[in-house]
Amino acid sequence: MNAAAPGTAWRSWRRGLWVAVFAISFAYVESSVVVYLREIYFGGSFDFPIVTFWENGRHVLDRLILVEMGREAATIVMLAAAAILAGRTGLQRFCFFMIAFGIWDIFYYGWLYVILGWPESLLTWDLLFYIPLPWVGPVIAPVLIASTMTAAGTLLIALQDRGVRIRWRRVDWVVEMGCAFLLIVSFCWDWKNILRVPDGIPRTGIPVSFAWWLFVPAYLCAAIYFAVRLGQAVAAGKGGPGDGRTP
Repeated sequence: MNAAAPGTAWRSWRRGLWVAVFAISFAYVESSVVVYLREIYFGGSFDFPIVTFWENGRHVLDRLILVEMGREAATIVMLAAAAILAGRTGLQRFCFFMIAFGIWDIFYYGWLYVILGWPESLLTWDLLFYIPLPWVGPVIAPVLIASTMTAAGTLLIALQDRGVRIRWRRVDWVVEMGCAFLLIVSFCWDWKNILRVPDGIPRTGIPVSFAWWLFVPAYLCAAIYFAVRLGQAVAAGKGGPGDGRTP
């Protein structure tokens, strides 16, 4: 393990602080937009079902839905841009993105609670994203992921500043991204019901149960695998999840 250069840790924490300020501020912008949209189009309600249109068996996307998809994509781009500007290496940029995304997501719900008193609890259902299908789940699920991303990104940067060599092998990427894909699938699992697909099966558009059977194993696998690889990095001073290069 090599000692970090003097001042490296302070510079990382200072950049991290500004990333956090950006994420918290942007979360307020995001939540306020949602407040306006809900008030204008849904009477301030966050209730399901969402409005959907089908014509000749095809899902017709309302113009505003397309705008919403663009807004969601732009949100990810902005968070990534902030992380790229803050990071000095590939690993740092990825970590700052995890931190920015995590803080933004947590404070998004925090600001909504301050403004509207919503969500009523961590088990309240929410429409998270609309790309490429509706992501639906209880609030606790995205908050859990966001908290883990923030902690993981912060820990990796702190260890790198202490001189721990961090590497991310191809197999590490495959495992973690595979788990991330399964988490997304768990949010989209009930999409036919949410969109009320006209296939002859009665659908209410109101979520009933979340795919915990898929979410929990994928989340635990990602978290445990990350912890094991990180432990190996700390013990050896090299190896572990990280900079995109192979040993």
